[in-house]
Amino acid sequence: MSSATILVINEKQKSDLQGLIYRERPHLKVIHCENITDAEYHILADNIDLILMALHKRAPEELLFIQHTLEKNLAKKVILVSDQDELGNTLTALTQLPSEQLLAVLASNTPSTDRTRSLYKFAEPSTSVVRHSPFGLFDFKELIGESPEMQKLKKLLVKIAPTGTTILIQGESGTGKEVIARAIHAQSARSDEVFIPVDCAAINDSIIESELFGHSKGAFTGADRSTLGMIRSADKGTLFLDEIAELPLSMQAKLLRTLQERAVKPVGETKIYPVNIRIIAATNCNLTEAVKKGTFRQDLYYRLNAITIFAPPLREQRSDIPLLCNYFLDKLIKEGYPAKHFSESAMNALLAFDWPGNIRELENVVRGAITISHGDIMERDSLSFDHCQPKNDESVDNQQAASIASHEKDAIRKALNQTTGNRRAAAKLLGISEATLYRRLKIYNL
Repeated sequence: MSSATILVINEKQKSDLQGLIYRERPHLKVIHCENITDAEYHILADNIDLILMALHKRAPEELLFIQHTLEKNLAKKVILVSDQDELGNTLTALTQLPSEQLLAVLASNTPSTDRTRSLYKFAEPSTSVVRHSPFGLFDFKELIGESPEMQKLKKLLVKIAPTGTTILIQGESGTGKEVIARAIHAQSARSDEVFIPVDCAAINDSIIESELFGHSKGAFTGADRSTLGMIRSADKGTLFLDEIAELPLSMQAKLLRTLQERAVKPVGETKIYPVNIRIIAATNCNLTEAVKKGTFRQDLYYRLNAITIFAPPLREQRSDIPLLCNYFLDKLIKEGYPAKHFSESAMNALLAFDWPGNIRELENVVRGAITISHGDIMERDSLSFDHCQPKNDESVDNQQAASIASHEKDAIRKALNQTTGNRRAAAKLLGISEATLYRRLKIYNL
């Protein structure tokens, strides 16, 4: 069946149902909320097909919430049950229905089987009411996950995206910093304008000034025509500066002037051109430490650091791994791959791995598994990582860091072996930029 989203409002989350839901309904997304306040956020931010909730002594407050939800057409259906136990039983019953019957439950006015008829009743929104919400159109489709870390991130994006404030995104490689930046741009007043990503680490130092700020014809040898540069090309839109810490100090100074004056001076020109852009910068480095070492300008750091977003590493949002796997599998199926799903042992291995390459590495592992596996089920041996290090809550930070570094080195060695030393191909296989691979090779002395 196609994917659907059920919002469960439950003071005591039924975490034991997650395994059942994943096994029985891998395309069924279930969001748990402990209260109406959290539920209201998800109703605004997600496309909810069904709300499932128990009535309490606060029934008038809950009924008012349901009435508002239906009047605004923010959910297709609502199921009301009498207590918490019945809530869990209802969700279990829905999960175990045959696909066609579950579709009927989500689409029709009446319960579809005797098995669930006694457990719930429906209320439906009026079809004449137009859906309208200040955040109802916020597109989170590329930001997959319902872990506490991801929910916190989504709530922050809802607040800051409509502003024009400069934003700094910090996080490890592969955590989806560009995805976050694109989500911010898509929900901003600049959404109809261009989004231009720039990998500062991938541009040669000798041409980076021309690439960013543009140049006039004849400004240097080989400059046979004038160019706008990335900054002027992003005028009225958003400029995403990835790996900002890799900018040379001279370029940092010129970028600072551009941010302060909102103007650009191309190479070889005396004229200054005004620009209206929003800057979103990203780095996997600790810029505070870079400032202390003198490799990053303090004044530029303060200018970029108006709002800082931290992209959580995958090992801190392991509960999102099944959702991410389903998302990547859906993408691969659209590319022409056969429909498959992971066995329980394979999923356990995915949940246990430390993921030094984060979400990007997970996507590559999923792609590899669907490619080499036979049949409809992808087993543990189809996963292309050599170690599964279970999370150890008692381990200290430096032990965890050493473990992550060890996995990362192993992954790089394996990629280089598979590509017979071709660094560009190895970087593509790892899902990282070639510049990032070069830095890792230096760090690990490989």
